[in-house]
Amino acid sequence: MIHVLRAPKPPILVAKEAQWKSKIRGASTDKNRQEAQDRYKHDQIKNSLVAMFHGKCAYCESQITHIDYGHIEHFKPKSLPKYFLLAVDWDNLLLACGRCNGSENKGVKFPNSKQGGPLVNPAEDDPSQHFKFDFDKTTRLANVLGISKRGETTWRIFGLNRPELVQRRSDFVKKLWVIATRYQVDAEAKAIIDAAVMDDAEYAAFARELKRLVDSGVFN
Repeated sequence: MIHVLRAPKPPILVAKEAQWKSKIRGASTDKNRQEAQDRYKHDQIKNSLVAMFHGKCAYCESQITHIDYGHIEHFKPKSLPKYFLLAVDWDNLLLACGRCNGSENKGVKFPNSKQGGPLVNPAEDDPSQHFKFDFDKTTRLANVLGISKRGETTWRIFGLNRPELVQRRSDFVKKLWVIATRYQVDAEAKAIIDAAVMDDAEYAAFARELKRLVDSGVFN
């Protein structure tokens, strides 16, 4: 997970957000309320989120759009009464994969401070203050470790160390690790590592930790 700057509000929300919230507020039945909330599915909103997150899941940083459409994720669950209006609130919307956002992981969970929350929001928080992106050279595994109570709660709820994800992420980081040993002496190796830390790169949080080790002289 990396920090992502919130993009400008899509034109459709600039024009319609207040109207849509009014319809949610005035809905007389659950069905009417859900229909009003579903305005968030507008193509402009989805396209803006895909661009904002570079087609990656806001949480696990896996690329989505080459294999799936991705979910418009409501950070504060729209199904909870106190968050009904946030169904169409730009600041509450992110792009997520079906695994992180699925019922087996986040679903409608939103723990409060007594429960270890709130969850880390990559569009508001600096994830590096809550997680360590660790590559164990012995086990060759890349794991997300909580370094704060919120971080611990967040990685567990989103399943950021689920086995299939750890395997794919570890395979990626192992290759970067080998390339990083050539960073100071090989221009192509340097270019690969420098590209891997960019916002649009898959698992950039781990690449940035690797780059930090390079800069600290670990590979000299």
